[in-house]
Formats: sequence, C-alpha cells, structure tokens
Amino acid sequence: MSTDAPCQDSHRILEMKNGWYVAAVADGVGSAKNSQVGSKIAVDTVVDFCNEYMPDDNNVINIKSMIRTAFNYALKKIADESKRTGNPIDTYDTTLSLVIYNGNRVIFGHAGDGAIIGLNVFGDFVELTYPIKGDDGFTVIPLRGGYTQWLIDSYEEDLAAVMLLTDGMLETICPYLLKDTERNINRAYLPLASFFADPNGIPKNKQERKKVRGYIRDFLEAKDDYNSERFYKRLLDIYRTRIPKAADQMVSDIKERNYPVMMMQNEQDDKSVVCLMNTSLKVDNKEPDYYADSDWERLQERWNRKAYPHMYSDNYVDEDTDLIKLGDYSSYTGEDTLFVKIIKFLAKVLIIVLIIVGFILAKNFIENGPELSDSNEVASQLWEDMN
Repeated sequence: MSTDAPCQDSHRILEMKNGWYVAAVADGVGSAKNSQVGSKIAVDTVVDFCNEYMPDDNNVINIKSMIRTAFNYALKKIADESKRTGNPIDTYDTTLSLVIYNGNRVIFGHAGDGAIIGLNVFGDFVELTYPIKGDDGFTVIPLRGGYTQWLIDSYEEDLAAVMLLTDGMLETICPYLLKDTERNINRAYLPLASFFADPNGIPKNKQERKKVRGYIRDFLEAKDDYNSERFYKRLLDIYRTRIPKAADQMVSDIKERNYPVMMMQNEQDDKSVVCLMNTSLKVDNKEPDYYADSDWERLQERWNRKAYPHMYSDNYVDEDTDLIKLGDYSSYTGEDTLFVKIIKFLAKVLIIVLIIVGFILAKNFIENGPELSDSNEVASQLWEDMN
C-alpha cells in the first residue's frame, strides 16, 4: 500500500537444511507505535530458529514443540528490544503465522488475527487456522498473549498449496458474506483464491514465472489505474486448465461485474499473502459451478435478514444453505448430455455391425467364389467371341 504510514507487515520464506520450507508472516497491530519493528523481529526469529533446530527425525510432535519454542523465543527477542529502547513492550505488538511445508503436509503455528488457508488435493480451499480475538470478538490477541492463546497444530491431508494471510487479505479472500456461520468457518472466494494459490497458474518457464509475480504484485497494490485485464488473463489461464469448456464464458461473466478487482481496491489495510505451492501434486478438478462468481446481492440479503430480522416483516426463507453462485454452468461440464451419449452409442453399434457384415461377406466370397479354372474358361470364351 502506498501511504504515509509505514507498512506493519513482515514476511519471509526459506528453504531449510532438510529441503523443507518454512514461511512466516506477521502483521504489526495498527495501534502499536513500533509494531513494524515487532513484526520483523518475530518473522526473522522464528524462521531462523526453525531452520537451525528442525528435528532430524522430522517427527510431527517434535516439530510442534519446536514451533512453540520458536514463538516463545520471538517474544523474548521483542522483550529484549523493548528493554533496550525503553519503549513499552505493547508498542511492539504483532500477530504471527508460520508454516513448515514438505510439499504435502504442513505443521503450523498461529497467533492473532489473519489465517492460514490450504488447497487440498480434492480441490477444496480449507481453513487451517482462525483469527484469535478477545471475548468481544474484535480485539486482537497478539503474540504477546502467550502460548495459551497460540494455535499450534498440523493438517493431516495432502496440500498442494498453503497461504498465510494477514487480516486485510483474509477479509478480502474470505469475505464475511461467504462465512459458514453455523460452523464458524471462513470460506474462500474462488476467483481470488485461485488467482493466488492454484498451482496450475505457475508456469514452468522462469521468465513466465517472473511475469506472474509481477501480475500478483500489481494486483495486490490495485491502484486506481490498475489494468484489470492482467487479473482476468491470469484467471482465464488457470480456469482453462480446470474447466476448459466453461472458462471463457465464466471469466467473461466475472469480469463484467468486476468484484475481485473492486474488493482488492477497497481493502485499505496492509496486504500480505505468502504462498507455498507444490506444482507437481495433482489437484482434482471440480464441477464448473464451483469456480463461478458468487451472487453477492442475494448473499447480502441473507446476511441482512439474519442480522436485522426486525427490519423484515415477511416470512422469507432462503432454503439454499450452500454457497450461492451466479449463473448455471452445468451445460459446460466435461460429460456429454444424454442425447449425445445415445448418438455415440448407436454410432459405435453401427460400426461394429458393419465390421461383422463385411467379415461375413468376405468369408463367403473366399469360400464360395468362382474357381480359377472357371475364370480361365470364361476369359477364353470371351476371347473367342471377340474374334
């Protein structure tokens, strides 16, 4: 973000000695004067600590213990900086998220708001962590909240990608209107989540990967003169690998309403997304409707009716409990319609019948055709008649 205030976000990615990756992102608490310093200390400390003390046996329980120690050590380093400068420790308050990723599984630690989101091999974006806030539901509990307020765990399914999001990006990629309020789970907005974290969007060519990084950087900034064609070109390239028959029409529909770009431009907080991906891990494709734009007007009405029921006198009930999507792309599925399937079946039967009939005729001709001597006699008779 281009503002007069310093960016309070920090991040770092490192390939560790054992070939696994460690990544961390921290968001300095906005009201804390030195939070940008606290976020940088936190990120550098936990990444260096994990690289140095990663257990040789790669045991998950031991890795979790190491992450807890790394978080404690980061807090101590911030306390040391507070003591050195004489500034109160709360002026360095920061969130902190960390993942250790081996290309399939992740072990993670999380303190504060923001979240960690994964893409599993079934094609689903899943929330690994949740914003940790106070009893009022708004106050951020930072790293300084201590180990009882930290979430340290592992995810047991294979992940092709994992995203670490600061709170501003969490609110953009997982808007409140998509939240599963019954289970208190944030759900990803597919056009945005795919743009950032679909492995199919990472080219093999080094120069092309450099271009992609430029596309992502420009989109994160999303200035007033941002060329949205770059966003939709990348999204179309990704969707063509997932839903080739529906991609062009779907991206055209999303572009017409332009919600992804507007959502990014409306986000005024610092924006940090750290993403690790394994491009060699196959991710299943979903039905086309899964990737479609959301019906934001209907979602907003549903939310309003739940939040302000006294403002509505009718007995309207929205029975659709799943995500509400715009448009119907079922006709773009990879499977043929019933009519086409019948035509193809009959064509195959006809070909088989023709082959059998041809085989029978050929066999009869060979077995019952004229003898060679008869052919010679016919030829001789024709020669005599001609003379």
